[in-house]
Amino acid sequence: MAKSRQSRLRRAGLARAREAAGLTQEAFALRAGVEVSTVVRWESGCTTPLPGKRPQIARALGVGLQDLERLLTPEVPQPYATGWEGADDGRLAAIAGVREEVAKLTAEYDARPATGLVVQAAGLLGRVEMLRAGANGTSGDAQAPHPAELPQLSVTGAAGAPLPIANGAASASASAPGLGPGLVPGLGPGPDSGFGSGLGLGLGNAPGPASGPTLGSGSDPSPGAPMRWRRDLDVAEAEAALLLGRLLWDAAGRRDSAAAQEYLDRAARRAGQAGDSVLHVTATLRSGFVGLYGGDPRTGVRKCVQAAVIAAPVSEALFALARLHAAEGHALLGHAAECDRALTTARGAMAAISPEDPAPGVCPPRAYQRLSGSAHLALGRHGEARVALTEAAIRYEPGKVLAVVLGHLALACLGEGDTEAALRHVRTAIEMAEATRSVGALAVACRAGREILRGPGAGGSEAMEVVDRLLAVLAD
Repeated sequence: MAKSRQSRLRRAGLARAREAAGLTQEAFALRAGVEVSTVVRWESGCTTPLPGKRPQIARALGVGLQDLERLLTPEVPQPYATGWEGADDGRLAAIAGVREEVAKLTAEYDARPATGLVVQAAGLLGRVEMLRAGANGTSGDAQAPHPAELPQLSVTGAAGAPLPIANGAASASASAPGLGPGLVPGLGPGPDSGFGSGLGLGLGNAPGPASGPTLGSGSDPSPGAPMRWRRDLDVAEAEAALLLGRLLWDAAGRRDSAAAQEYLDRAARRAGQAGDSVLHVTATLRSGFVGLYGGDPRTGVRKCVQAAVIAAPVSEALFALARLHAAEGHALLGHAAECDRALTTARGAMAAISPEDPAPGVCPPRAYQRLSGSAHLALGRHGEARVALTEAAIRYEPGKVLAVVLGHLALACLGEGDTEAALRHVRTAIEMAEATRSVGALAVACRAGREILRGPGAGGSEAMEVVDRLLAVLAD
């Protein structure tokens, strides 16, 4: 296994942030107005940029000054406050109960339509707000500190009927049994990616002392509250908002991203405030997916680059995943050179993933095959896309992700003129999408169906059978 760059460079985060911005050391030096040797010394930790040079460096990397300071200054773990007893123990257990229920809903997502889970997820977020309100010295029935963030919502169900979503606080139920600190729910069993589709990262993270708590602000508990309690509450809110944002996007058929984006951005803020870098990257990437697959790839690429910068000092695996999705975004924009550079950077980071990585399993080879295949498809490289997606299809179990992969594979086959193989793949994709009610998979299958209708075999019985099946699924 390749040696991790963290062990070779004292400022591996700065080097990865440069790579995330698509810059070589030479290009970075030019933008920063220094010699290449100076950049080498910065990244090796031999020297530190002067304060007056840092704004120019931040502009070159496309990050804020606060992010740059974090890249230049290693994070020092801070111990949790101890001695919490009595009521605080009960609150910790209540927070753990919410997190456990979020994990359960996340596990159900791959097998159930999103519309069946939205109300429950909103209720869990409402319970977090009630706990936060109680920490501020108000009663459990008091208005949550962020009333605009949990409005009365309405999304469209599969048949087009509106689905009301009650205010989360009003839907709150009793806490589930407690949960140890080692479990953080992911976003489903694996990435559910594609043009017009959503993704689940399947991330896990153990929020231990190494993350270091960060004091909250605004609506956070009083200054006397234990740090562990405060951090756990922020993490619980981030996890619940992350799940709700994902569900809302799916339930709305990816036609209205505003509500989903609001919750995903909220999740990123809370995760950053808690100092949970893995969750922060997850939420930032999820927010980027709404742009990538919701019609705004420029914003999606920007957020994927931001996620890569956050991941740079933390995890090679998360950094690689962010670069893979940035490559997909560049491909959607038709930027072939930037796409290839991002794929190369992701490959290098994947080779450097160590067993100590906090999220070692989030970017396996199949993820590279799937996402690089999608990128090649967007660039019209149908042969390369077909090879990569075929390899990915072999590695995934039946479900939402495989349905998306097969839909993309059908498009790659059509691009090569192989209508027979395309029909075979799209039929299987439709079956899986129907079984899982995956909006993303159905979107890809519909795209393949449209391409089939435009092809030379559009009038054939098999082609018409596929089209009829798609219409039946969409009308259901």
